[in-house]
Amino acid sequence: GHITAETFMGILRDKASGICVDSEGFRTAGSMVSVLPRDPALPCVHFFTATPDPSRSVFKPFVFVAGIKPVPQVTSPTFCDDPAKQVPRFQWAVDRRHELYRRHQAALEMMEQDQEKGQKLLQTLRDLEQQGLEGMNALLG
Repeated sequence: GHITAETFMGILRDKASGICVDSEGFRTAGSMVSVLPRDPALPCVHFFTATPDPSRSVFKPFVFVAGIKPVPQVTSPTFCDDPAKQVPRFQWAVDRRHELYRRHQAALEMMEQDQEKGQKLLQTLRDLEQQGLEGMNALLG
């Protein structure tokens, strides 16, 4: 009766249990926690990392409603001459990582190179995540 979205986020970040993996050639690809209200008049709120390694990512809230426009930072790029659509296929490579993923990778590199800056950045991310959780509580309250 006291399990919250934060509880599940903590579980998905638990490296000791093996749920969150960031080594041995494999990394947790991304994580999601959904809050599904019993009242059908209230929207469902889905929190996605949209980036690997939930222990160093922020869960971002998404509410899907009619007419919503995708956020460009989490949309995979498109290409006029997409090698997947050319014949013969895949004769060259393109970078399909969305902007948020690329920025997350840069943040991870910084976290690994400078522990102090990395901890400050991680705290900033956690503060942003908390704002999303508070926003969800206000929306559903």
